Amino acid sequence: GGKAMAKAEKKKLTGRKRDERVAAYIFVAPAVILLIAFLVVPMIYTVYFSGFKYQIMRPDAMKFIGFENYQKLFSDKNFWLALKNTVYFTVIVVPCQCALALALALLVSKKFRGVAVFRTMYFAPQLTSMVVISVLWSVLYNANPNTGLINSILVSLGMSPIKFLSDANTAMNSIIFMSAWQGAGYQMMIFLAGLQGIPRDQYEAASVDADLI
Repeated sequence: GGKAMAKAEKKKLTGRKRDERVAAYIFVAPAVILLIAFLVVPMIYTVYFSGFKYQIMRPDAMKFIGFENYQKLFSDKNFWLALKNTVYFTVIVVPCQCALALALALLVSKKFRGVAVFRTMYFAPQLTSMVVISVLWSVLYNANPNTGLINSILVSLGMSPIKFLSDANTAMNSIIFMSAWQGAGYQMMIFLAGLQGIPRDQYEAASVDADLI
């Protein structure tokens, strides 16, 4: 009798795990399908068409040219400049965005009155259209002190206005700051989920260790 009950219980647990696994696949499937349709397939087609001379208005005149497109690409100085700017942007914006997101997650992970409002405020830029974000920051960065908010504050403090977007020395860093601000909300939610998943006793143990030190 005991063995039969144990076997039935084990079978029940196995069936539950199977159902959970099936449910997980069902929930993940739409995202995977969209990822394949809009990322993987276009990447494959991009690599395929890179070996052809192709005009979108004349698809019937497609001609295979091998690596000629790559030879032109690597000999173009604008490509290397774009690559340099992309690497610079990535190297700066990723750690800045993660650091800002972690700081925000630590701030809103505590329980206090109105914390839900702050979480919504910090996450709101992620939900806002990039067109709206661009218009907003173009106003903030406007070089004219009469219309640019940041420069109007600088001028009121006796400082000279800064050409945030029209000066090669400041344009990239201005865009990096905007991008880090816009994307920090999403990263904040990821960090927040991780912080809330840490058991409370680990915080208490860390607090005791800190007091001993």
